[in-house]
Amino acid sequence: MIEVQTQSVTDDISPSQIDFISDFIYRKTGIVLGQSKKYLITSRLYSVARILGKDSLLAVIEELRLRPTRQLETLVIDALTTNETLWFRDKKPFDALTSKILPFLHTVKKEKELSIWSAACSSGQEAYSIAMLLHTCDLFTDWKINIWATDISSQILERAKKATYTQMEISRGLPVQYLLKYFTESDDDNWTLNEVIKKLVTFEHFNLQTEQAPPSKFDLVFCRNVLIYFDRETKNKILDNILKVLLPHGLLLVGGAESTLGIHKQFQPLRFDSAIFYGAETSGAFWAEIAG
Repeated sequence: MIEVQTQSVTDDISPSQIDFISDFIYRKTGIVLGQSKKYLITSRLYSVARILGKDSLLAVIEELRLRPTRQLETLVIDALTTNETLWFRDKKPFDALTSKILPFLHTVKKEKELSIWSAACSSGQEAYSIAMLLHTCDLFTDWKINIWATDISSQILERAKKATYTQMEISRGLPVQYLLKYFTESDDDNWTLNEVIKKLVTFEHFNLQTEQAPPSKFDLVFCRNVLIYFDRETKNKILDNILKVLLPHGLLLVGGAESTLGIHKQFQPLRFDSAIFYGAETSGAFWAEIAG
């Protein structure tokens, strides 16, 4: 067990040290940081320094440079790649799933199996939002449901598996009806998701930058607010791998400020009410009946 020290952490870090950390994160994850992310790098490395009992950020950086261990590299990667997440983030895609996409899949799919990938799932809110939506809509009670949730951070995946959240985390987008139906409050004012929903999701470590595509095929891939952190070459590689694992009718959902346009030519936008999803060039005919 790692003992957390309470001593203060001192000093600032230089532009060259920011460059070193940025290069390390890019090599390991493909995420682009740089000088503009100095505040984020500094604030996140403070937590690493405290965990390791270091009294300066320079000590952390020098150890990473000269004596890198698996533990140190994991701590730095976890600290600098863990992002905030919300329940049912962006209402429009979830409305489209409820009103059009899921009912249509239920009607036309011959095999009773639904596979969904939540990429860069962080602490699990997105994957569990999908699971609760599927459970509530009551269309797939006799179907095999596979929700695969992945992240590069081993630490955040352990949190996601436990599915215990603070009151502040619960308040970030979770509708009260889901809270009352699927969560139990503990004595320390935290909330734990019930086993029925937890069992629908499998969490695994996965680096989106890897050359290897996932082993399964998916009806839906959620890769939201992720591409913005990568350079163009890495974005294209990630989209290539997603394309490989989409079923012929499969749909990709990216963040509201993201798009595949101008990055990957083999994806086309498909509008469902006010929500934009992306499919392979061959998927348009499958969705033509309900896509606007």
